[in-house]
Amino acid sequence: MLIQSFGLRAGHVALLSISTLLTASGFAQTNSDEGVPSSLRIEEVVVTATRVEKPLLEVPASITLQSTEELRLKGFNYGTDEFRGVPGVFFRRGEGDGEEFPFVSIRGVTGNHGNDTFLALVDGIPFVGPDEEVLLYEVPYPVVDSIEIVRGPLSALYGRGAIAGAVNYQTRGISENRGEAYLSAGNEGFGRVGGHLERRFDNDAGLLLSATYEDFEGWRDNSERKFGSVFLKGELPIGEASKLTGWLTYYDRDSEVPSVIPTLGDGTPVEVFGGDESFLGYLPTYNRSEGMIAAGRFEHRFDSDINLTITGQARQFDSDIRLNFYDFFEFDPDSNIMGVNGFASENTADIFFGEAVLDWSRGRHSFVMGVSAEQATLDESDRWSGEIDPFFSGECGFRFYAILIDYSTGEVTNDSPDNECFVRDELRTVADTTNTFYGAFIQDEIALTEQLTLTLGLRYDAFEREVDFSVVGTQPVDQRAEGDADAVSPKVSLAYEVGSGLVYGSYSRGFNSNFGPVFQWEPDRFARDESPTTIDSYELGWKGLSANRRLSWELALFYLEQDDRRIFVPNPDSDGPPTLATTGQKYSSQGFESALGYAFTDATQLTLSYTYIDAEWDELVIAGSFGAPDQDFSGVTPQGVPENMLYAELSHSFQGGARVGMTYEWYDDYFVDLSNSVSDGGYDLVGVYASSPIPGLPDLSVDLSITNLLDEEYYFYFAGSRTMATNVTPGVPRLARATLRWKF
Repeated sequence: MLIQSFGLRAGHVALLSISTLLTASGFAQTNSDEGVPSSLRIEEVVVTATRVEKPLLEVPASITLQSTEELRLKGFNYGTDEFRGVPGVFFRRGEGDGEEFPFVSIRGVTGNHGNDTFLALVDGIPFVGPDEEVLLYEVPYPVVDSIEIVRGPLSALYGRGAIAGAVNYQTRGISENRGEAYLSAGNEGFGRVGGHLERRFDNDAGLLLSATYEDFEGWRDNSERKFGSVFLKGELPIGEASKLTGWLTYYDRDSEVPSVIPTLGDGTPVEVFGGDESFLGYLPTYNRSEGMIAAGRFEHRFDSDINLTITGQARQFDSDIRLNFYDFFEFDPDSNIMGVNGFASENTADIFFGEAVLDWSRGRHSFVMGVSAEQATLDESDRWSGEIDPFFSGECGFRFYAILIDYSTGEVTNDSPDNECFVRDELRTVADTTNTFYGAFIQDEIALTEQLTLTLGLRYDAFEREVDFSVVGTQPVDQRAEGDADAVSPKVSLAYEVGSGLVYGSYSRGFNSNFGPVFQWEPDRFARDESPTTIDSYELGWKGLSANRRLSWELALFYLEQDDRRIFVPNPDSDGPPTLATTGQKYSSQGFESALGYAFTDATQLTLSYTYIDAEWDELVIAGSFGAPDQDFSGVTPQGVPENMLYAELSHSFQGGARVGMTYEWYDDYFVDLSNSVSDGGYDLVGVYASSPIPGLPDLSVDLSITNLLDEEYYFYFAGSRTMATNVTPGVPRLARATLRWKF
């Protein structure tokens, strides 16, 4: 069944290209790190899963290390492209394109709101927004050098957010006196220019300056994106035992947001004016963000066994967002009408983080322990546009800021000046929010024998939120909402070195605060029962190298169970607000991940990964409203979780430094709606890439890539309704990129 699902055209092209590459390998070879597949090199050092530097093959966890340079060589330029080829990870792109508003699922775990199921880190520092979700468009991608993706909870080391895994974006280091400048261009109006300069001084101090500017006109209407950033990093030795590292980055991002396309209940996209490239909405829609991040790290070595690291980070983001939320209640295919809600938000977020970590080795024990504190504030004002029935009297059609669009012409039909029910930029919410987190952890890695290692870890976190509202539901108010909770996150693993590999078993717990977005704290609408979401995860893994280090593998079996998902039910207290935000949902996910790398020769390498996921809602009962009966969805599969995923890559290096490669990725269908009546969304893509120095100019090289080589049409499916599909976002078409690099 798996093989039958692959597209015939993709298979023919892949076989032809693989044959060509294998034939070429017989004529030109090069020494390439003794033929070790790039997917799993034994000397690669990772830090995220253990908080100390360790070779990848010695870490009892499922980890994928992505190089930003490699990703861009393959044409993977968007945010979320770092998840391509990573076992166990699937993403859907929602409103917008690229990293705008994607939904990322690790091992079948889905979130309550946005990306609240994994923890993003920048240089090991949590990178979570005040709404307790990861905003990928705020990640400083131009200064990221490598990305560690760890599957499985990491709350025992990092606290909230690392419920299903963690993604550590590591900024560029300072290695030597060198520089690089690059210029990229491609179809659909893509251009990027930038470079970096590194300098080392006699006292071993270092300095790095990097700058990037990107402009992408976009392949859809209203999808242009402009981005500029400057990054400064410095390292300063202090005596023989200490070092100070600091960096500062500024970026300015202006991205238009394209629209979704409505579907019939069975998931069939309707024919719209202008096709997939058209914009169907209420302009303007955009996501503008200006930010600055400053970080510092002080490291001191007391002796060969004790090291102290003190880390701090401050970041500020000013955002101006205008969006159209799809309103499936207004969809009327008989009249070619779709609906959206006009939303605008201006906000300023300030985040401060501090942490002290001590690692200490004594005898058979290797301890890592630390304390951390974080405070995030958000000043937010939200405005809405559309046709509104403020008292739901029926005079305005029981609508909530509805904007009606004739999708056969692209025209808005209900925004005329004569329509007294249509409002523009009506101020609905003004709130000041403060989140505070405190945590302490300890981990002990115990060498029971030369081959057998036991790791024990425990973390405690306390957290609270305070929200001061001055406007709720368009009315001036003076209201305050408060909540607090705590969590304990244990961890245990047992690892055994066997031959040239590692066999391990682990248990860990992850948690999230369950705070969610600020609007869910409005006192007039919601009563709250605070309790964090938790995941208990069990994993068996085996990784290693063999065949003279030409064959690498990584296998993992996992089972996880999530408790206390946030759920909204009618408030049983008739004297309180109408809705109670409580907990009570539970689901589980199980499956296996596999990754294989094989070097046919020192020049030709193959990488494969395959994932199987079986996820299920164990308990999901949604209370009926207005006298309707409860709906029991227990036993169904969570939305947006494909059962099978496959990735393959073949690359070949020639004498003289040239390299060519091909990628193939395939994703199974997934359930679109909660009732599991619609299954769709599977797709497969082929990409090719090449890189070569320019003959006679050894400092110059050129990279070429084509993603979605066959220009396949595919969609990311969504459902606002529990029993039907409602809208899709088109997948990215064929994109070609060329980059000229000058290294000096």
